[in-house]
Amino acid sequence: MGRLRQDPGTTNLRRQTPLVERIGDQRTSLRDLSEDALAERATGLSLTLANDDELVAFLALASEVSHRRLGLDPFSVQLLAAVNMLRGSVVDMATGEGKTLVGFLVAAGLARSGRRVHLLSANDYLASRDARAGRPLFSAFGLSCVAVVDGMSTAERAEAYRSDIVYTTVHQVGFDLLRDRQRTPDARQLVPELDAVVVDEIDAVLLDDAMVPLVIAGDADPVPEEASLTVLVANLDEGEDYEVDGDRRTASFTENGIVRLEKALGIDLYAREHIELLTAAHVALHARALVERDVHYIVADGQVRLINDARGRVADRQRWPDGLHAAIERKEGLEVTAQAEILDQMLVETVARQYRSITGMSGTAFEAAERLAEDLDLKTGVIATNHPCIRRDQPDRLFVTAGQRDIAAAEEVRRAHEAGQPVLVGTRSVADSERFAGLLAEHGVEAKVLNAKNDAAEAEIIAGAGQFGAVTVSTQMAGRGVDIQLGPGAAEVGGLLVLGLGRYDSARLDRQLRGRSGRQGDPGTGVFYTSLDDAVVTENVRIGYEPRAVDSDGLIGDARFPGYYDHAQRVAEGKLLQLHRTTRNYHRATDNHRQTVLGTRERILVDPQALTDYLARVWPTEPDKVAAWTEPTTRQLAIEVVLYQLDRAWTNHLNRLAATREGIHLRVLGRQNPLDEFNRIANADFQTLGIDAMAEVRHTLDQAPRDVTSLADLGLRRPSSTWTYLVTDNPFGSEADRAVAFLGRFIRGSQPTAGQLPRE
Repeated sequence: MGRLRQDPGTTNLRRQTPLVERIGDQRTSLRDLSEDALAERATGLSLTLANDDELVAFLALASEVSHRRLGLDPFSVQLLAAVNMLRGSVVDMATGEGKTLVGFLVAAGLARSGRRVHLLSANDYLASRDARAGRPLFSAFGLSCVAVVDGMSTAERAEAYRSDIVYTTVHQVGFDLLRDRQRTPDARQLVPELDAVVVDEIDAVLLDDAMVPLVIAGDADPVPEEASLTVLVANLDEGEDYEVDGDRRTASFTENGIVRLEKALGIDLYAREHIELLTAAHVALHARALVERDVHYIVADGQVRLINDARGRVADRQRWPDGLHAAIERKEGLEVTAQAEILDQMLVETVARQYRSITGMSGTAFEAAERLAEDLDLKTGVIATNHPCIRRDQPDRLFVTAGQRDIAAAEEVRRAHEAGQPVLVGTRSVADSERFAGLLAEHGVEAKVLNAKNDAAEAEIIAGAGQFGAVTVSTQMAGRGVDIQLGPGAAEVGGLLVLGLGRYDSARLDRQLRGRSGRQGDPGTGVFYTSLDDAVVTENVRIGYEPRAVDSDGLIGDARFPGYYDHAQRVAEGKLLQLHRTTRNYHRATDNHRQTVLGTRERILVDPQALTDYLARVWPTEPDKVAAWTEPTTRQLAIEVVLYQLDRAWTNHLNRLAATREGIHLRVLGRQNPLDEFNRIANADFQTLGIDAMAEVRHTLDQAPRDVTSLADLGLRRPSSTWTYLVTDNPFGSEADRAVAFLGRFIRGSQPTAGQLPRE
């Protein structure tokens, strides 16, 4: 029925099975070919993806090359996945089914058909590993392959992007696009026009990270730091000086707390002239009360390093907005990083949308099918496993408290360990992983811990997780990219036991964890130990009564309560979906504006006539000035001035919109729709951007001395250094969260709180 209704995730991938059978038949005729003859066929191959005969010929050749050069023979299910991906579908393939080899086949097929291919991995390590592993197959077809990762020079990056196949991450591509958008006439463009992309772990890359803003920033003039506030707020008491909402999403000062701060500072915090100081006080409170070390971030090498919630590992080059990030650094007694000015930013999803075609694969693509269809117009189907899955998935064991849950889980791990069964325990945070490993030690079980503090040892730890008697405690397993293979004797004692310690906000992540057991027909077991104290419950539902049946160890026998837990997870997923939709809507206008500015900028760079046309609008009645600044001796400087003023106007536009968005939720007080009002303000502000830039160009060039040769001679300077990073959006919750919180306090007659300050 689902397929008849064309429900997301039900695309019939088996329709391509006849092609897979033909591939196997045709490959038989290739086995006696010499290496030279095989290479000649591969490099001379003509491939049109819509042509069945040519597609069959390519995959038959690629299968034989894979056998000879990689030692890998594609299974029929892998070939079925490759055929469907080459024709535009997203495939759901279980963990351990060989997605890496499928990626090789698809990338090679797209490249041989004349496409320029990017294969996006979850991280730099996987991009480097897979580019290196696939190169022998690609070279057989005359294709070049390079990985673009951190540490490469600008020249190396520019050259690498000209390869037929590029393994990288969406963050690397996005950052390089942002660099291109700041380039000057003497700089080489890094990224050619985006063409075809294959996304490994597509839901993790394009959904979990989709709404993360990628930022390019430049050094800015320092601003006074309110370090004293951090000390003052650190000495306040919860319940007396400030309150934290039950879901721990917002914190607010009490009247007593405000009085204490005002007395210490000797000012009226709510006076108009101290509004920025009041905002800084609320940011310091947020850092103190809501942002937890070893949950939201770790401290390593003297730096605050954020943790990616969806992957349980350090989020490279990610930071909170400057004020909050600095408050956390002060809270930890670290040196506050340099003040930055955001020059440009865009969402990960915006990067993805610039590719002409997208395909991908994941072990949990089915659960993400609706989102992939809604966000990126992609069709998804499920590929059967090569061997039937015999893993036993047990029902959750739900306890009243987290303490009871942990004790019972530790006992279960101890029993499995004594029998020699390997165990993988999945936890939500670094702190949880370390705490539970300590509890296991008290039960006589030594566990290896994999989390954001030691993810450099990831491959080694995961490789040993399936050995007889091994116990591994890990944060989120999504996007790890390494299979857990059973060691000698492990299958005989039941295979890998995966034990989840509480559920995640997304059932997709639960399936990622459970899927680590039972690969390629191996035995295994999956079970989740949960409690009513789990964050997914406490932050999303309120249960108004106690369970009727509870065992002595805290295990709940009341049949209604597992349903409440499932409901809480669905609520959490709904909140994430709404947050993503809201974030996308707020960025849509900015994306449209950016394309307009970039179009002007690119024409100035590449079209000789564009500068003349632009300056004719700057001096519509003074053609002599246009002629003077388009002469060969002055033209280069004029271009630099135009680009500089366009960039400054765009940066100022972004900063104004960021300030507007911070308080836009307050428009609900006037019965206005915040999003509609934001778009109205954004569009009105953009209408003046081009006029302002032209006015600055005119002023700059009119005042220029005759002997001027550079921007510096004009008193203009670009940032002496730029850097890229990801910024965690909505650190104070969504606009809807803040509007509701503000209205609640407004109705109760209290004063506004963080992120809810009216803007004058």
